[in-house]
Amino acid sequence: MKILDHISAESRITSRYEAGYAGSFLALTLLGFVAMWSSSSGYAIRIDQKASYFAVKQALFMIGAIAAFVVASRISLDWLRRNIGLFTLVSLVSLFLPFVPKLGVEINGGRRWIDLGFMNFQPSELWKPISIIYAAHILEKKSNEIGNSAVEAIFPFFVVVVGTVTIFLQDDFSTCALSFVAVMSVFWLAGTHWMFFAGAILLAVPAGFLMIASSQYRLTRVLGFIIPDYDPHGMNYQVQNSISAIMSGGLWGKGLGLGTRKLTSIPEIQSDFVFAGFVEEMGLIGVVAVFACWVYLAYSVVKALRGREGFRYLLAMGLLSLLSLQFLVNLGVASGFLPATGIALPFFSAGGSSLLSTALAGGLIMNAIRNDGFSAVPVEGGADASGGNGNG
Repeated sequence: MKILDHISAESRITSRYEAGYAGSFLALTLLGFVAMWSSSSGYAIRIDQKASYFAVKQALFMIGAIAAFVVASRISLDWLRRNIGLFTLVSLVSLFLPFVPKLGVEINGGRRWIDLGFMNFQPSELWKPISIIYAAHILEKKSNEIGNSAVEAIFPFFVVVVGTVTIFLQDDFSTCALSFVAVMSVFWLAGTHWMFFAGAILLAVPAGFLMIASSQYRLTRVLGFIIPDYDPHGMNYQVQNSISAIMSGGLWGKGLGLGTRKLTSIPEIQSDFVFAGFVEEMGLIGVVAVFACWVYLAYSVVKALRGREGFRYLLAMGLLSLLSLQFLVNLGVASGFLPATGIALPFFSAGGSSLLSTALAGGLIMNAIRNDGFSAVPVEGGADASGGNGNG
């Protein structure tokens, strides 16, 4: 009876954190949609569209994103693991499609999209969660070897590098770097031997410098970050106006829909700099609300995974790292703490590809933290008994 009571108590606790995660995810989704709608209205009018132009498009994308979240949250993780090799291969191949004439779409010098007819899809947004799933699967299978030998991690690392380099060739250094760091967090959480990270750093650091130095555009962005007054009407125009919008919001903000800088001074405010428009209207109070939701989301995931290990743990923590990195990088850019990158803000930025990626990641996290009816149960004498479905 004591064991059954313990299982019941653990189940209730985990269910509470599941509800906390779902509630904070929903709150961020609603906050993000409202913020994007309000912030994008001025830009929509400037391009001769209705004020609700971007909001309507995002609402349509959200239908697909909701379906993706539900499927990802309910899919069998065993089935997913059996087929992850195929999914990884398909995702890798899709990264090359933007280079195919008439299929690939070039925007602002970057070939990152493919034309699906009803939307431009960015394959790198799909690669980000897929690469996390792949790494979690392989590293869990090699869990007994990777802690003792860095060699065992070389092949999955090679697969990750192929995807990373392909994204870089699309002229998307920011996504390339972010996805690489997110996957490396899975290698770290899996307990990979320290020699692996020493080798990865020796390769990644000079490669990163070369990637930045190979483009005058990227060099100018870094220079603009180091010297804020450099090219204030060119490369630094967005960042400087983003900072001004944030500062003008004050404590309480100007009120939802009452922001003025979104009308003329912040280009692409519906995507990379949507948070600046949100803070202008909602002020510091709005910032605190968003951070509170995000912190509680992360807290719920970590607490729900307490005592777990294996694939479920690596999957949920890896995807949480991915979303958190995007969140922090975008806010760092908007507030001037990081160079301009072009990384979308999860839940807030307009765009179907980014929304789909966030929904897939969110749904899989929900799947991984769900209580499956088994948990570690302390047994008298200091031993532990555990059960599960093989997913970790």
